[in-house]
Amino acid sequence: MYFVLGTDGRENVYMAKERGLNSHVELGMGTLWDVQKDEIVLPYRYTMRVVAGQAPRLYGWYPGSDLMQQRLVDTLQRCGVDSLQLFPAQIRRQDTGEEVPGYVTVNIIGRVSCAVMSESQSSPLADVHYFHDLTIDPRKARDLLMFRLHESPMLVLVHERVATAIQAGGFEGMTLQPVRESVPP
Repeated sequence: MYFVLGTDGRENVYMAKERGLNSHVELGMGTLWDVQKDEIVLPYRYTMRVVAGQAPRLYGWYPGSDLMQQRLVDTLQRCGVDSLQLFPAQIRRQDTGEEVPGYVTVNIIGRVSCAVMSESQSSPLADVHYFHDLTIDPRKARDLLMFRLHESPMLVLVHERVATAIQAGGFEGMTLQPVRESVPP
C-alpha cells in the first residue's frame, strides 16, 4: 500500500529560499543534481517567517521549500529509503536573526509513472496533472519506498513501511493520505 506524503496546511512558519541563489536548480522534479557541474551554492539559505504573535510550529517537512528535519531524513534512511539527495541548509529567523538548526535541503530523486488515469480524477496543470482522486498501479511502483509521481511530480508517494515509521516519529504537521490501488487487466 502507498500513501501521499503531505502537510496539514496549518503551518504558521514559512521557509523562504534566498532569492537568486540556485534558482536554476529545480528540486521538485526528481532529477539528480551535481553540485560542481550544476554550480550549486551551498548551504542553501532560508529565511524563516513566523506568523506574528505565535510560537513557531516547526514541521517535519516543508515541500515547497525542499526542507526536511534531519530527524525525518534519519527515519526515512533507517527504513531503507535511498532516493534522497541531501544538501546543507542554513535557516535564520526573520524576526530574531537566530539560526534554526536541524534541517537539510532535500531532493527526492526518481519519478514513477504509476497513475491509473482511467480510475483517477485529475485536472491538467501545465504539462502534468493535479489529482483530485488518485488510483495507482502498485506493480509499476515495484515496491519502491519513496518517489515522485511522474504524472504529478509535486506528489511524493511512500510505501506503507515508510508511512508507519513516519507516523511513529510524531512529526509535526505531516499527513499520510492512503492511495487507492488497482491492477488493470
